[in-house]
Amino acid sequence: MAKYVKTPDELLADLKEQIAFMKQSASSYDNGFEGEAKRLAVVIRVLVHDTANSVSLLTSMNKKNINFYDSASDYNPNRVVVSHSGLVLKRFTFPQGGGEYKAPLDDLPPSMSKNRKVNFDQWWDTKIVIRDNQKNTFTRKDLVLTVANKEGGAHIDPNLDQAYANLSRFHSLGWKFFRSDVAEDFKNNPVLPSIRQIAHEVLKTLKDEFPELF
Repeated sequence: MAKYVKTPDELLADLKEQIAFMKQSASSYDNGFEGEAKRLAVVIRVLVHDTANSVSLLTSMNKKNINFYDSASDYNPNRVVVSHSGLVLKRFTFPQGGGEYKAPLDDLPPSMSKNRKVNFDQWWDTKIVIRDNQKNTFTRKDLVLTVANKEGGAHIDPNLDQAYANLSRFHSLGWKFFRSDVAEDFKNNPVLPSIRQIAHEVLKTLKDEFPELF
């Protein structure tokens, strides 16, 4: 069957649409709907993830070789004695709020960088952004694809990898909020806030490369 190949202008229009999707979902997330991070994961997958059967939008545009903003604090296996959550901050609200994980966007502490860029492979599939207290590690790719493919972004799978389930459901980072000497789990898990921070990195990256779309 004959195939039609999209023109560069059509692909640019596709990218503009995906950016609009991402900005709308980011706004919804920031207004309190944390589940919107699942749709952010789908857009990130569309933009950057290549498989044997599908080509990402940035690959189709010959833009996969750009450098991506990397705001995650660095994981050092020789130093870490507790868990590592490189893309999110831990926020405590007193006296009744408890603890939660938060995407900092550009409001970063000294351990995180606002301006650092790295090549795509390091950003996507090499750098460890989470290490739990059971020594399981996760990259951006691990988080984005699991949320998109298994947690309701584009598909729901009844079966999850146990390490991911421990991270997303059983607080395997191990952080607690103490109230009157009673330990409480955080109100959320680090997965969806991490996806929000990844989306922020992607939007900043695309704004540098395609300023006319912003």
